[in-house]
Amino acid sequence: MFIQSSSLCKLPAEIFENIVLELVSINGLILPLLQTCKQINNILAFPKNCHLYSSIFHRKFDSAASARRLGTRTHHSRHLVHQLAWYYSALKCIRRADVYDNGVLDAFWASFALMSENDGKNRHLLEAAGLPDFVDEFIRKRLYEDNPNGWPNESPINCLALWLLWFTSTEERLKAETTARRNEMIRLVLPFVILPFRYPSAYAPHNHFTMPLMDNSHGHLRQSIIPAHGAFPLYRSGQAHTAHFYDRTHLEIGIPLASTAAKLIFFSRRQVTPIGIPIHLPLTRQHAIQLGFGDQIGPTQEDVHELNQHKVVKHAFWDSDSASPSSQLDDDWYRLTDCIDPMVKSSLKNTHYTYGSATGLWQGRILVPTDNAFATILQQVQMPEEFTEQQLFLNAYPLFMRLREYHCVDPQVPVPTGGADDGFDDGISNAWIPKGVQVHEDLYEGKLRLQHHDRTYTYEAYRPCSANSHDEVTCRGCQYRGTSNIIYREHDDQFLSERSVQADEGDADVEDDEDDGQFLQDASVRYDSIIDDVFRQRDDEAMDEDADSEPAFASDDDESDEEYCVERQCNGVLDIALVGETDFKHGQAWNHYKFYGRVREWDGLVALVRIPAQQYLHPTAGLGLWVFSGYIVGGQNFVGTWRALGDVDPVAPTLESSFAMTRREEGS
Repeated sequence: MFIQSSSLCKLPAEIFENIVLELVSINGLILPLLQTCKQINNILAFPKNCHLYSSIFHRKFDSAASARRLGTRTHHSRHLVHQLAWYYSALKCIRRADVYDNGVLDAFWASFALMSENDGKNRHLLEAAGLPDFVDEFIRKRLYEDNPNGWPNESPINCLALWLLWFTSTEERLKAETTARRNEMIRLVLPFVILPFRYPSAYAPHNHFTMPLMDNSHGHLRQSIIPAHGAFPLYRSGQAHTAHFYDRTHLEIGIPLASTAAKLIFFSRRQVTPIGIPIHLPLTRQHAIQLGFGDQIGPTQEDVHELNQHKVVKHAFWDSDSASPSSQLDDDWYRLTDCIDPMVKSSLKNTHYTYGSATGLWQGRILVPTDNAFATILQQVQMPEEFTEQQLFLNAYPLFMRLREYHCVDPQVPVPTGGADDGFDDGISNAWIPKGVQVHEDLYEGKLRLQHHDRTYTYEAYRPCSANSHDEVTCRGCQYRGTSNIIYREHDDQFLSERSVQADEGDADVEDDEDDGQFLQDASVRYDSIIDDVFRQRDDEAMDEDADSEPAFASDDDESDEEYCVERQCNGVLDIALVGETDFKHGQAWNHYKFYGRVREWDGLVALVRIPAQQYLHPTAGLGLWVFSGYIVGGQNFVGTWRALGDVDPVAPTLESSFAMTRREEGS
């Protein structure tokens, strides 16, 4: 069998590559071209034409997030070629639609990375491959595999599946779901939602504020044992996946929290059905005053309408007008890569909480089980067959708060932590603030003063786009460095060693005496499994290829001169405090509360104490002195757990459940 060389081989390399790119864009097929002749096959082979395949990567996938998070070195062609093959292999696995396929876990990791980097193209590729239905089927069929005593397992594959289900959820998709299937999904994820003593809701237990623990606890981490469920509080040390990710050959990515995704899934499905409006309620607040109920706390029909008009959680923002919607997931991504081991300091290069993330008006719901139901769950070794909201006497209540953010700026000193000062109890029962602290907020001056033991700790209001009081002359950090300029560098020895090895490798010559039939077969096997099967998947209208042109990147020859670094100007921020209250309108409907708390620097965990604004009218036993702790997810949802702590030792489980909120636009 003789295969004649194509006239295409005589074209200049750049023109030939452009032809290939256009062919891929038009019909999505590259395999027939690879089988045209040996010379073309050799020209287009992965080792010989990394630049071509990196160009294909830029046309098909989003690339802004990887450069922003890991540096422009990720865009060297050989790294994009590796990522291209990994992503295509995952898409092919998803399109096979077999939830029992051996490659599902790896496909889920790739899909999770794609959704974390999504700026439009990645999502369309995954949806065209069938990811929404695939992950939905996986959860319904496999979430309870290998379960201990009937409870679902917080395995990596389950965690990823729950997050992918949330990422692919849309309002339209949930409205199209039948009531039976919606309730089935709620029942499946319910244990992750309401068992914080079994499934962790933070990357390190919220009783810790000073991190890493090695610098604080001296290795003395107390835990109690819940006979039915295991050790408490829950530590996730070392739960990570090591991946070859762009230029990082051994990047550790933490296992995402199943409980956070489950809460988003739960509340997003519960909000599909509007709350019923009792007809006996006054129509409006003015109507309530006319009826003589003006001084009474309670909702009107108008207040319930407001609950239904605004979401408990907002779905992902893939259609955002933002130049890079993936940037809203940067904090979430950095938590996964930086906050794996509570004994290790998190990276200073990356943010885990973006300034101002918690400010504004928040609306959501809290889930409250009865004391008896909660105590019963604590003792249940085996998951009941009928584990439902009704069995747990689970009630949902509205939650409103308006928060303001204050920063402690060097040379000011942050207020100390509360608790026992033993490296274990940092005072979560008072949101990491010492008991007895007096909180004074001056809105006009923009100052927050915390008085404790005859000392005043001063914080200043965070104002977007405005400089704070930081002064290079008085900042101790700037004095130590001798400059306000901070440069964080990362030396990647593994990267350099890889480069040296590959630089010494020569290009393999084409075997002239190779059998032509074997050549065709090998070409089909090699490329069909990686590239061609995915190129058949076309969604040209959804993926506007001209909208995300290829960014300029250095040639691979310049790689040795490149060092990943992050440069910032010191702003002197040492600590973040939050204060707030329920707006008067919402307080009249759902009770008046005050809030105060802090943000944990290590991972961006937010802790808030909620206290009745007028305790003499609302005894603590009636409304509760609760602590909320959770993360700002995707820059728009506040998700976590509330706990009725009081003076309970953090090592002991107490009444605790879930909440979720989303930030409302002012005036909405």
